[in-house]
Amino acid sequence: MRLSVFSLVILGALTGFVQAAQAQSGPSGPPKPAVDVTQAMLDIAAKIGAAALKPGVSVSDRNIALSDTGGYNVTVAYVTRPASKVMSGTVLSHDQITEIYYVVSGRGTQVTGALTNGTKQAGSTTIGPGWSSTTPIANGRTTTLGPGEMQVIPPNTGHVWTEIADGGMVYMVIRIDPGHVLALSK
Repeated sequence: MRLSVFSLVILGALTGFVQAAQAQSGPSGPPKPAVDVTQAMLDIAAKIGAAALKPGVSVSDRNIALSDTGGYNVTVAYVTRPASKVMSGTVLSHDQITEIYYVVSGRGTQVTGALTNGTKQAGSTTIGPGWSSTTPIANGRTTTLGPGEMQVIPPNTGHVWTEIADGGMVYMVIRIDPGHVLALSK
């Protein structure tokens, strides 16, 4: 899946804004190396994501880049979802991770709000610890997102895709990880 130069600039700028907002006053050591997300990485992630979506699989979510900024990690994930007319997976809420979604292709409807009847999850090195629930979010905020649109999901905010349009959906997720719990997907 090809991202436009504009899309990559927006993703980079947004990450920079988040880093600037969390930065302390002045440098505190040598600079950290820049981390690139190349077209080759995106092409490989697209192939892996497409192959993973077998019947019964609701998501392929892979961290493809990781930057240890010192105070926190930033990961870039490539996510693919098949078409669905029902809740896709479970309602999730992350303890510390902020997620920034950028839709590459397709369209989906996401509900955000308070997670109820949750079960504590140790999480994974892809999404971190948090809560999950099979109970839909009541009185949540419903947003339909399409190509080029973004959504920021703060920690402790329940979120779930309630519909994915025909043809499925591809989106990138930038995850801000203050606990350094995330890692690259294998």
